[in-house]
Amino acid sequence: GRLVPVSDPSSYFLSNRIEHADSEGCAVSIVLEGIRTMAVEVQALVALSGGSGGYSGRRVVDGISNSRLLLILAVLQKRYGISFHRQDVYLNVVGGMQLGKGSKSGGGSDLAVAIAAVSSLVGIPCRADTCFVGEVGLLGEIRPVHSLEKRISEAKRMGFSRIVTPTFGDKNNRYGPREVSKGGITQIMCDNVLEAVNCGLVKKLPTKSTISGPKLKKPKRSTAQKNDAMWNND
Repeated sequence: GRLVPVSDPSSYFLSNRIEHADSEGCAVSIVLEGIRTMAVEVQALVALSGGSGGYSGRRVVDGISNSRLLLILAVLQKRYGISFHRQDVYLNVVGGMQLGKGSKSGGGSDLAVAIAAVSSLVGIPCRADTCFVGEVGLLGEIRPVHSLEKRISEAKRMGFSRIVTPTFGDKNNRYGPREVSKGGITQIMCDNVLEAVNCGLVKKLPTKSTISGPKLKKPKRSTAQKNDAMWNND
């Protein structure tokens, strides 16, 4: 009944991950627990709810707080028109990892949560060579996290070739994500969640320009999709 130390938690948490395969609803984040960085896999499943009327759908989470998931879904809907209304959302941090509150642990995985959820909603896989670090703000911005360089080094050690992070420095002269090569791994710096989603999925989301910024473009619905409340009303 004694405790057994885990010398390489990143390898432990990713041991059953399907390598080199782009997966729908699956994103990896590099989190900081104490002074140790580790890679964790976030899985999301979004399915049409069986409820009726004003039923908004169930939210079932394991590994992060339910309030954190609700905040991220609200930002996606309000800022970018990505609605989870009448969708059941199931979210799990693989391996039983419990991410705490704040930017040092739980908040730093916000971006992976958002991308996994959007990936499952729209049916577009996440890139297997990419991991994600960043805290989602209420305005849709990606906020800085602690020990970013340590997280980038851990991502490189675990074999990722790309990492999506918040933007640092002057943002005034930038247009879209900026890529910087760092000795075998490419850091992709994004200002907002929509930029990060498009960098993390194998195919970009269709968007349209609005007064408040880019929004998800509604696809033409077939007869079978008319009762699906996946997309926001303008």
